[in-house]
Amino acid sequence: MTTSRVPLPAKPFETAERYIQLKKKYAPTSWYVMMSLISDMILMPIITIFFIFLCQADLMTVGMTALKSYQVWKEYTEYTSLRFDVQTMFLHCQTVGGPFIVTNNPAYMPYVFADAVQRVPVGMAKAPLGGRLDG
Repeated sequence: MTTSRVPLPAKPFETAERYIQLKKKYAPTSWYVMMSLISDMILMPIITIFFIFLCQADLMTVGMTALKSYQVWKEYTEYTSLRFDVQTMFLHCQTVGGPFIVTNNPAYMPYVFADAVQRVPVGMAKAPLGGRLDG
């Protein structure tokens, strides 16, 4: 039986940094920020398309709304992709017997996982006590 490996990020600390930046924006804790995201991603494009069909939209409004919506969706898809990368780093950290460093702020845990990826390359991990390390 062969196991397929999920590739780890090539630059784990840059991945962690970008994830933390985007998490602040796309995993909001307040309703106001959440409503602003829903407006930028869903409501404003729908309203703009409605005004285009009514022939009431001007070119500047359409352009600004389309650009804002594109940027927000692009960053959101990057954030969701980075969530999986951080999850992979987390699983790698557990596999190699980490974490090797600690942090007092849970927001910075991706750096802990990145440290484990940087510190112990794939294939260099030792088997945990009483267990085995497949792969």
